[in-house]
Amino acid sequence: MFQLEPPHDDGLMIPEVGEHSKYKHHFIRRYIDVFTTAMKGKRWSGLHYVDLFAGAGIERLRDSGILEWGSPMIAAHAPHPFERLHLCERDEKKHDALTRRISLIRPDSQIVTGDANEQASAIVQAIPEKTLSLCFLDPYGLHIDLQTIKVLAVKRMDLIVFFPDRVDALRNWAAYYLEDPESNLDRCLGDSIDWRTRLREAPPHRQAEVLRDTYIEVIRTELKYREIDFERVATTSGQPLYYLIFCSRDPASSRLWRRIATRKPDRQRHFPWQ
Repeated sequence: MFQLEPPHDDGLMIPEVGEHSKYKHHFIRRYIDVFTTAMKGKRWSGLHYVDLFAGAGIERLRDSGILEWGSPMIAAHAPHPFERLHLCERDEKKHDALTRRISLIRPDSQIVTGDANEQASAIVQAIPEKTLSLCFLDPYGLHIDLQTIKVLAVKRMDLIVFFPDRVDALRNWAAYYLEDPESNLDRCLGDSIDWRTRLREAPPHRQAEVLRDTYIEVIRTELKYREIDFERVATTSGQPLYYLIFCSRDPASSRLWRRIATRKPDRQRHFPWQ
């Protein structure tokens, strides 16, 4: 995995995030490394990176105060560069900080501001045909619509999707989403599967698994992604928070993900059969 020198405080906006964010970036950095190395010079006319919830580019871990690179800056530093970065950030202050930071490294990047679900089409239009893209979807909650992923999926694109089962879906489904037919969970899962019945019938200890499997089923059937893997991300004390769900149409990409996923953030190697 390529190593990055830690960022320094450059005087621009640096949002605070939970300590678990470093675990998420562990997998992103490792996959960007193997993806750009293995796919460079293959049958694709270029490799592109998409990040629809890009943030400010640098984050401060809330408990330790340590500065970490955000996902778009990790992508910008890839040893085998992406042909172009396509970034979206809704918050104007974060967008301004991100633009200034990215411009020092990749001034050719497409950086838009606004709701990711509304800006996805503009980003897709800027990605040439016969290219391969890696897309990281990292909202704070259930803020990425299934329809938006369908827009992205018209391109040849691997996805790494933040799926907030514990931090949003299961926390709010009974109180807010159950009676609202246009809820965030409905927009996330679509209407092809009756998730309400599945959650009602599932015992509490299996609801997270049922919700995850339902989302994966939707991605497989509606978006035609056959290669799907996932990683549980938890707090530093082990409390489960969310999944990173990897999606591809190419078995070769899936093999790359499984290879990097054997090395966990705790530096221990975990094998698929364990």
